[in-house]
Amino acid sequence: MISVISPAWGRIYRPPMGRRLIFGLAVFISVFLFASLSEAICKPGLVRRDGRFMPVAWNYGGRGVPAVAPPKGEKVVGLRYLAHSSFLITGPGGGRVLTDPYWNNPLNPVPNAVSVSNLHDTHAQTGPYEGKTKIFYGASMEGKPITVDTLIRKIRLFAFPQVYGDSKSPFVINTIFIFQAGGICIAHLGNARFGPSEGQIRALGKIHVLLLPIDGSLTVPHEIGAKIVKRIGPNIVIPMHYAGPELSAQFAGAMKVEGFDRVKWAKSPELNLSLRRLPPPTLFMVLPPAENVP
Repeated sequence: MISVISPAWGRIYRPPMGRRLIFGLAVFISVFLFASLSEAICKPGLVRRDGRFMPVAWNYGGRGVPAVAPPKGEKVVGLRYLAHSSFLITGPGGGRVLTDPYWNNPLNPVPNAVSVSNLHDTHAQTGPYEGKTKIFYGASMEGKPITVDTLIRKIRLFAFPQVYGDSKSPFVINTIFIFQAGGICIAHLGNARFGPSEGQIRALGKIHVLLLPIDGSLTVPHEIGAKIVKRIGPNIVIPMHYAGPELSAQFAGAMKVEGFDRVKWAKSPELNLSLRRLPPPTLFMVLPPAENVP
């Protein structure tokens, strides 16, 4: 309880209940914001998850590099869909990160970093980049998780391993990579066969763009994928790990069942992202691949 000694009457003065509630709420919000800004990799704030708005912030063990400060002014992040699950992310400072390298033509110039969500040959064509740039794997050849939490040219990379087994013998089958640049947070679900755990979803913070595999058979089924979108609450969800317009149309139907009926069929594989121009949650945006490879 908040109280003060009144010099005029020499007795304890307690403010009215309304003032005490307002003061207590202000203290709570201040503590929450301070904790969020000190630990958040993605911009903290209110996220629409499961049809509800809730406060979120990154807090995953308290380890890793310091939080990236929110950008001043409009910062543009480039996202280019190459093929399958491979994207090129370009930060406002010119840093370039390639996800899940595929059989398409090698990038020139070589990116500043490459991330590999799993060791399938459709996600791990690292040959053209080995010895030329930094390559981040979510797991070792033996299936043990690898900790990734680093800054590459002002682009932050963080990894969530998805494992089977127990704490004594984990076996990573896929890694979720998070990329933060210019205040934009992008989640790449790799070759996910099941969604993030409840703990991971709580730790994700605000995800602006979700890159989701939708082949519907080798990865999460469409109805589960749509529920994952609802749980995470991104502004934009972009399909990957599929071939042909039929699957993207089927996934759009699954999204509609969960209450998402906004769909955009983009004409370009490139997308420019900024905090000021993000659509409200959640837009299903289908990007054509930059290269027509199987």
